[in-house]
Amino acid sequence: MPLRARNIVFAPGLFGWGPPDEMNAILPYWGDARAQLDGGAFRIHEAKVGPVSSFHDRACELYAQIRGRRVDYGAAHSSAAGHDRFSPTLTFEGRGLVEGWSAENPVILIGHSAGAQTCLILQQLLREGLWNAPGDETSADWIEVVVSVAGVLNGSTLPYMFGCDKSSGALSRGLSPQAISSLIKLANAAGAQLDYTPGLVSLWLDHWAGAADEARSAAWFEASPFVTGTDNLAYDLTLQGCRKANDRFEASPNTYYLSLVTGATRAPPVLKTIGGALTRLFGQTPGPRAIPEASMLPLLLPSALYQASVTFDARPIPGWGEGDLKLDAWSENDGAVSSISQRYPFTGQQAAPVAAGGFMEGRPPERGKWCFERIETVAGLRFDHLDPVFGISAKSHALREAHQTLWRKLGERLNTL
Repeated sequence: MPLRARNIVFAPGLFGWGPPDEMNAILPYWGDARAQLDGGAFRIHEAKVGPVSSFHDRACELYAQIRGRRVDYGAAHSSAAGHDRFSPTLTFEGRGLVEGWSAENPVILIGHSAGAQTCLILQQLLREGLWNAPGDETSADWIEVVVSVAGVLNGSTLPYMFGCDKSSGALSRGLSPQAISSLIKLANAAGAQLDYTPGLVSLWLDHWAGAADEARSAAWFEASPFVTGTDNLAYDLTLQGCRKANDRFEASPNTYYLSLVTGATRAPPVLKTIGGALTRLFGQTPGPRAIPEASMLPLLLPSALYQASVTFDARPIPGWGEGDLKLDAWSENDGAVSSISQRYPFTGQQAAPVAAGGFMEGRPPERGKWCFERIETVAGLRFDHLDPVFGISAKSHALREAHQTLWRKLGERLNTL
């Protein structure tokens, strides 16, 4: 069956932005992607979702934008999380991105980083009928393609660097007030808004009681259920959070699942020869198990080294330390997420179905199965976490050309499905 979807919707990642954020005019989140995909075959749309909100809340915001509805987070979820069911200010009624969105007029979703799981949760919510009404029922078939770009599909070890508990994934109660205060000051300096009010970056947190009244308050962030609970993006991006999401997700037999994998670290030269002996001697490789490539953005260097050095006293999730969950297998990363985590969801109770081989060239991908491809095999150069999007603005001409090649080839592949 040929591809029916003619609309592509972008979903950004952690701390991501989009219309109507002023930042998007200054530094377009998706770099040159839109221009490379906009060849007439597809209508391109950029969505904006809560930069630090949970997968669930982001998925609800994505649905509302595509469909043209008021944001509805669901009664049961909102009650359990401790926030309002509806945003006081956030509505897209009468201005949906895709007119007549349905199983007959499905969409292609492209998610970067946390945006990938956001897209998967949206499909699950469509399957479960969260927004169903008599005569208006949704299904998983409303999404025909999900493209994960540097997607955090199985979690990242990076959130533990910023205060998430290694055993539970939740933000520690002892999270430094000074750290929170610093983040709020940075948000203030950037003109960040907690609600829908256009600003440099809007945080979209006004469905949390007290956020609007105590805007940019470090005290609110420290004490609120947004921080003390698990309905936030910090928890969702942990190994525990993504395992919970993967337990819930079920692949649709009518959807293509395509994953583009980034990686910008390499094994230290000495470990290439003696790493195996050190592992046998110490039980694990001492010191950083990978080092960043010279092309990695300086912003990502500390996080890349952390992920290549992190250890766990106890298993964070079932199966940790075995097979693809061996610590050394998670050392290669792009500065934000391990490369092995980006391929396809495998930490849930049942691993996702996977098709053999890549998908950009050669035989076409299969519906209902995950297909993954290393970006360097498509674009010719290795990418860090931000190179597929706005990070390319600070890179060399060769990397910018590789960025453009990646998106152009992806558009060509989508057009041949």
